[in-house]
Amino acid sequence: MRISHLAAGAVAAALALGSSLPAFADSSQEAGGTLKPREAKVKLYEQPNFKGRYGVITRSMANLRADGWDHSGSATNPGKRTVTFYQHAGYNGARFSLAPGEKEPHFGNHPHMSDGPGSLHFR
Repeated sequence: MRISHLAAGAVAAALALGSSLPAFADSSQEAGGTLKPREAKVKLYEQPNFKGRYGVITRSMANLRADGWDHSGSATNPGKRTVTFYQHAGYNGARFSLAPGEKEPHFGNHPHMSDGPGSLHFR
């Protein structure tokens, strides 16, 4: 009986944490092939300097704001693929990339990215 209460509590905690910011962890297909979940990975933080809530994104996203990312301030790339951030949705506008292992403490350090990126693409 005690185990089921612990499991229910863990599920409730996971649901509460997961509802704060969108996070995507799937192995969906993109143009060019299938992604393995651990290959494409970026940790997107709500605030600069890796602070605030964050989510892990494992697929390219053409419109971050439509998917619940109204504002983001920093990112780390713990994955094995380069991720490119774009100013606007649809992979348009100013852009910059993070190679595997790189970090960006403040999107505002890049021209036209003070409100955070509008889309991101793994390559």
